[in-house]
Amino acid sequence: MLAKQKFSSKTSLALMLSGLVPFVFAIYYLENYDFEVGLAIFIHYSAIILSFIGAINWGRNINEKDPNVFILSVTPSVIAFGAMFANFPYQLQILTVGYLIAWIIDIILMYRDKGLYVYLAMRTLITTSVMYMHIYLM
Repeated sequence: MLAKQKFSSKTSLALMLSGLVPFVFAIYYLENYDFEVGLAIFIHYSAIILSFIGAINWGRNINEKDPNVFILSVTPSVIAFGAMFANFPYQLQILTVGYLIAWIIDIILMYRDKGLYVYLAMRTLITTSVMYMHIYLM
């Protein structure tokens, strides 16, 4: 049953996990070389990924064309964009809340499409890891 679900391939899991590498690299860089440059890399990459997460839901809704899902899918991008105007550590706080909201949106949408259980489990693992890294830097 789980193997037949959407977004449950080994490739999708590998790609999700590889998305953590730039976060880890940025933390390593800011702790060992240049804090400001490493933090900028971390925050910019985080904002890009948060925007991408919203785009995933936009793409899944392209056939259904539910206006509410389109609104929900844009929300993470708006939060990520807003974080760019804040100062440290508020940028990290805003981005952390953005990831939490994106995860809640995925839970809400899962109830509409039961084929997303494995995707949600993977997203929970990744989101928890990313949120932890943001909190670690605060």
